[in-house]
Amino acid sequence: MRIELAGVSKTFSDRNKALDGITYREDFNVLAVIGPSGGGKSTLLRILGGLIAPSSGEVAFNGNKVYYDEKHLIRYRREIGFVFQAKGLFNHLTARQNIILPLVNVHGYSKTSAESVADNLLDRFGLSGGSHKFPHELSGGQQQRVAIARAVAVKPKLLLLDEPTSALDPELTNEVLDLINELRSDGLNIILVTHEMGFAKKACDKLMFIVNGRLAEWGDSEKLFTRPGTAELAGFLSKVLEWNV
Repeated sequence: MRIELAGVSKTFSDRNKALDGITYREDFNVLAVIGPSGGGKSTLLRILGGLIAPSSGEVAFNGNKVYYDEKHLIRYRREIGFVFQAKGLFNHLTARQNIILPLVNVHGYSKTSAESVADNLLDRFGLSGGSHKFPHELSGGQQQRVAIARAVAVKPKLLLLDEPTSALDPELTNEVLDLINELRSDGLNIILVTHEMGFAKKACDKLMFIVNGRLAEWGDSEKLFTRPGTAELAGFLSKVLEWNV
């Protein structure tokens, strides 16, 4: 998939620019967005997902410009899968119902078809035993796998993940990362904001490094981890990798 960003900026009324003129063009399979907290990574992901509009600039995928009016966004969002930090599951619905409801109410699936899709995904993601449990009855890793299952149920053209392993312990983190890697191997295009540097290096072909709302460095992921081209990226990696063994 090809992504094209031309001067993308975002200013909120209560603070300075969250994004400052990001221009980026690249073909990717899995694109990792990394950088210090509060630098604008999640804001960029929400713009890419059509959840908020940029203050200025343009976004395009595979040569198709994203128009940020509600008429076009309704159709655009149906082609995007989005998983948030907080998982975003409906607490009053079971894991199975969380997948079925959007398929029926948003995407027009019949109830029978939606149930079949949900059951297949729950089985594939190792969640069959928890299909009738509510979110609070599931572990953090199980909740995140349900959220990912719901996001990919409609076979999106692009999956967006915002810190998908946030607040998970190491075992559950690996569980979720293994699932994302499986989806990558299936050929699904993915953009994820992450602090998991090992995953960004080994499973992501492209990398964006964002600092204070600006794109400080970008390119092939493994190359940038091995030979960062800026002092900013080198300093960031030295800090986040300091205690890795």
